[in-house]
Amino acid sequence: MKMKKLLSLALAAAMALSLVACGGGGGTSAGSSGAASSGAVSGGESELEYPVRSINNIIPFGAGGGTDVWNRALMDSMGSIMGQTVVSSNMTGGSAGSIGVQYVWDAAHDGYTLCGTSETPLTIPVMTNSELTSKDWKFFIAAGSPGVLCINKNAGMTTLEEVVAAAQGDEGVSIAGTTGGLWFALAKLFDSYGNVPFKWVAYDGSSTAIKGCVSSEADLVVASAGEVVEYVRSGDLIPLCVMDKADWEFPDYGSIPAVTSVVPELEAYLPLSQFLGFMVPADTDAAVVEYLEEVFHEAMKSDKIQQFAEDQVCQIYDLTGDEASAFAAELESKLCWVLYDMGQTTYSPEDFGIPQPGV
Repeated sequence: MKMKKLLSLALAAAMALSLVACGGGGGTSAGSSGAASSGAVSGGESELEYPVRSINNIIPFGAGGGTDVWNRALMDSMGSIMGQTVVSSNMTGGSAGSIGVQYVWDAAHDGYTLCGTSETPLTIPVMTNSELTSKDWKFFIAAGSPGVLCINKNAGMTTLEEVVAAAQGDEGVSIAGTTGGLWFALAKLFDSYGNVPFKWVAYDGSSTAIKGCVSSEADLVVASAGEVVEYVRSGDLIPLCVMDKADWEFPDYGSIPAVTSVVPELEAYLPLSQFLGFMVPADTDAAVVEYLEEVFHEAMKSDKIQQFAEDQVCQIYDLTGDEASAFAAELESKLCWVLYDMGQTTYSPEDFGIPQPGV
């Protein structure tokens, strides 16, 4: 079990004053006042007792997707390091995972309710009018996998050129994905800027979207390479392109072209990157956050997680603190403004203080 951290009374008092001054971040809820860790004063020092019971990790998407599998792997490793059980539960619903995210925000901000996340919840403000932005969270960014466009093996098409021709013709082509986030944005880029109108079929997570495509509920699916890799290996899905500006070598399959080689109009809006990990409210006790960061980094360096990342076709990021916040804020800006400019959001990023990319 990890060594308990000792905080001086002066530091604890300063932290308490800081939390009172900061409040609950960008939103209001009963949970915003719950950022206090348990401790006992002894010998002139305050001993931080955390974790003393099991921890809940809420995953705001369906089982089997990238956010789900990464969180379960991470929480298993982190729980072993901490000597505590971490219970991961899926809580779907709302645009971009907003139901699960709001549930975590409304819980006590004490480190006992974590929120599994990807880049998708960054779009919640512009999709739902929630006041919570990336500034209200501390991020633990584990890894990410390239976005790919795949087609059902029985669709009768094997190249992106054929798909574009069919979408622009009378047949029509449907595409599956998770509404409100990265995959939604990438799919809508085709229609908005590439004159490739796809029929959108929405699902509550990448896993169900992929299965929908495999079962012919949709012709195409846009998801991460890690999420579709087993279906590509089995031959059920054919990768048509990587959603980037350069060709990419799909492990155990071969080179797949960049989407811009066929639809060059998308180049100005790429890359848009995936990330996977978890987050806690930004006003969580700083000592609890620091402890979670140490455990997270230790887990990320383990052979088990390193092998898991390779199996999931992921690039490891292993980011916390200011680096993770900057990473999330940059992607939040790009995603929210791309969706807004395409007319796919209900609200403007400007309403939530989300700056335009590069500003």
